Amino acid sequence: MKFREFLGDRTGIVLLQMGSAWACFVYLTALGVQPREVALLLITWFGIFAAWTGFSFYREKKYFDQLMDTVWNMEKPWLVTEILSPPDSWEGKKYWEAMQISMKAMEEQVFEAGQKRREYQEYVENWVHQVKLPLTAAQLVCENDKKKDSRRILKSLENIDREIEQALYMSRMENTEQDYIIQKTRINVCVAQAVAADQESFRQRGVRIETKGLETEACTDSKWLIFMLRQVLSNSLKYMEDSPCIMISAWREENTVLLSVEDNGCGIRESEMGRVFSKGFTGSNGRKNRESTGMGLYICRKLCERLGMSIRAESVWGEYTRVVFEIPVSEQVSVFPHLTKV
Repeated sequence: MKFREFLGDRTGIVLLQMGSAWACFVYLTALGVQPREVALLLITWFGIFAAWTGFSFYREKKYFDQLMDTVWNMEKPWLVTEILSPPDSWEGKKYWEAMQISMKAMEEQVFEAGQKRREYQEYVENWVHQVKLPLTAAQLVCENDKKKDSRRILKSLENIDREIEQALYMSRMENTEQDYIIQKTRINVCVAQAVAADQESFRQRGVRIETKGLETEACTDSKWLIFMLRQVLSNSLKYMEDSPCIMISAWREENTVLLSVEDNGCGIRESEMGRVFSKGFTGSNGRKNRESTGMGLYICRKLCERLGMSIRAESVWGEYTRVVFEIPVSEQVSVFPHLTKV
């Protein structure tokens, strides 16, 4: 709130004061009062009016500043009328009543939107589980059939499975605390399962997988870590050409295990490094690859935040790309305040 706006809203009161002062001046002059005495009276008059106006502006500005700070810091802004007391002025009380009605309507809209989002999330999860049953059956059939065409189909099925997993985890991302179990996890087991999930894709592309120092443990959710590893490995598959090789290594620094996935692909331009974790960002490499959606690393970053982990990317254009996960070694309630501890 600015003083000019406050004063402009009270133009009528200001004009009334000026008119009253002029009438008082004319009346006192007509009675023969000395101009000096009349001027002193008017100065006192306007001094009191200015002080009253300034105090009113200070009181209302303080109240509405507090109101807006509370609203912006609230997860549920419609509850502001339950926290703050109504203003003292008659005008303020009328505004307060109108705001209560508006906030009540907002609360109902948010609740309805949340209900629809939950219903849609449940639908997506049910759909994913229904689709994965025949998909798993088809994968088993192709794995038992050694024909060339079956191996090609199996590679496509692995891609479909990865995209379905991405849709499922994306839908669960807003309520991740319901599906997290933080516990000691063997890094080598998670890496092995992530690689095995896309083994046919690696085999057909002739990708060499090298590992180093994976015989260690960290504190995380194994299922979600496997999912994130699959997303990173999928990116490596898309952007490697000659003699493809992926190095997966882990080492410990103080209370953190660093898990690195490095490929010898085309790399990422330096100008694009700051946006690789942005939602929907595919970059110049992704524009050449129709499979790129720009969602994989974005989901990984959001999940790492929920898990108390961190993720970063390093790259040199034309040489390599490295994605590093930083995973806590021990269970700390302060790090995972909203997760299930076992």
